[in-house]
Amino acid sequence: MSDQLFEVAFSGQVSEDANLEDVKARVGKMFNADDAKLAQLFSGKRIVIKKNIDQATAAKYKTALNRAGAECEVIPSGAAVPPVQAAAPAAAPVESAGASAPPSAEYETRYEGEIEPPPQTDPLGITGDQIEDLAASIAPVGSELQDSYAEPEEPQIDITGLDIAPVGSDIGTAKKDPEPPPPDTSGITLAD
Repeated sequence: MSDQLFEVAFSGQVSEDANLEDVKARVGKMFNADDAKLAQLFSGKRIVIKKNIDQATAAKYKTALNRAGAECEVIPSGAAVPPVQAAAPAAAPVESAGASAPPSAEYETRYEGEIEPPPQTDPLGITGDQIEDLAASIAPVGSELQDSYAEPEEPQIDITGLDIAPVGSDIGTAKKDPEPPPPDTSGITLAD
């Protein structure tokens, strides 16, 4: 089992065939989020929903968000952030005179004046067990784990050629094949 940790991030993207308002309603219900939190989630900025989680938990988050119509990304924690295709047009980078843009300028958005705060982690203040699609429990001992269960048919085995040995019989010895004859040594002589 891998010890690698992952993070789940959302940038406001919805599935092609999904209605934005329906997706917002489903995500709002999933996270129990108010309008302000939903506006933050669907602002087009990359927001880390959950970080430092194992791959199975990250897959559960991704599945739950995809079912709601939201497109999220799962990347290893600490990995470089892939470029985001924002739903809304992003602000153009502002470059200072005479300076060239750094190689990662396509991933950054620069602002004049106020500096943008770092991405928030867990902006909704929830954990995986609070999301209905992620919640899991352990069934009590003896519980049926299948909804429907059919008894298997008893196999029909032909035992007509078998019988039972009488009490006290020695059934542990099998008949042995007769010993093979000794090899013919008549053509062998000993040298002096």
